[in-house]
Amino acid sequence: MRRTIATIGIVILLAAAAALAACGGSDSSNTSAPTPTTPPAETTPATSDSGVPAAVDGAAVYADNCSGCHSADGSGGQGPNITAQTDAQHVADQVENGGTAMPAFDGSLTSEQVDAVAEYVTTQL
Repeated sequence: MRRTIATIGIVILLAAAAALAACGGSDSSNTSAPTPTTPPAETTPATSDSGVPAAVDGAAVYADNCSGCHSADGSGGQGPNITAQTDAQHVADQVENGGTAMPAFDGSLTSEQVDAVAEYVTTQL
């Protein structure tokens, strides 16, 4: 009985060691430098050929941050229908500060993105 328990313990220990060895580590034969990553486009201001910041695409900001709750066409879903919004400043304030169930995007969107999405909502939806 003792021998069986000891054998089971050794098998469990070896299995755990094999599992841990497979989880991490690195291939020491790969000596190339890591590939640098590029930040997402929405955090890197685009510039035109003249070096002036390019306009932020309000439709892209809306698709990435708003359409999940307000639907692609603004007709609502989890969030309310916003197709009748005409006051861009009100929309910008709502985006920045949030509302009843809406999260605030102040700090996660730039002021240019907030302005662009407010303009998009009030003129394109």
